[in-house]
Amino acid sequence: MSDSDQSAFDFIEPLDPRRPKRPEYVFTCIGDGGAGPEIAQCREWIKRDNGIFAKGIPIKRFHISLCGIGNYIRIPSYVSFAVTRAAERIDLPSFEVVLYRAVTFPGFRPDRRPTVLLAESKELRELGNMLFGRLRQEGLKVGELVTPHMTLFYSARAIRPVDIEPIRFRADRFHLIHSERGLTKYNVLGSWPNNDPSSEGPVSPH
Repeated sequence: MSDSDQSAFDFIEPLDPRRPKRPEYVFTCIGDGGAGPEIAQCREWIKRDNGIFAKGIPIKRFHISLCGIGNYIRIPSYVSFAVTRAAERIDLPSFEVVLYRAVTFPGFRPDRRPTVLLAESKELRELGNMLFGRLRQEGLKVGELVTPHMTLFYSARAIRPVDIEPIRFRADRFHLIHSERGLTKYNVLGSWPNNDPSSEGPVSPH
């Protein structure tokens, strides 16, 4: 994940014609726990094995989504406030995540199907469920964590599903991310360490 911290109000710009009508997407996620190089190496092996030449997701953007919050023309000021209130009520220690199988999801466009690594962790699902409940209590209409995964690349071709040598990492914080759709740019709006009762709000993920 990028380490830059920016205010949501910095993103009010005239719409680029290459971008969708609601170009500002906001979601919560965990990062790759420092396993990015190992994940990237696994991705290149998968691409070679399947004869795929698609460009991969940059390592700094590897993540596992927890809750989708919404697509906006401009990010409302209450979103960061509501997520901060919800995050302060999460009490969960750091935990291990295991990436164990590569598959291709159908996707919304036949020329842009996501190939992903499936993730397994009881605590990951628990964190997703806790965030979903807390964010709903704050009045946000969020999407639930359904199939935990980390996206590797997009392509018109599907891969042969395959089990991989498990990739393990620890998740010790979760993030609030603003994705500038159409510009392939992520901005970290907030970051909260797991099980840190002294945290009073979003902190920089340095």
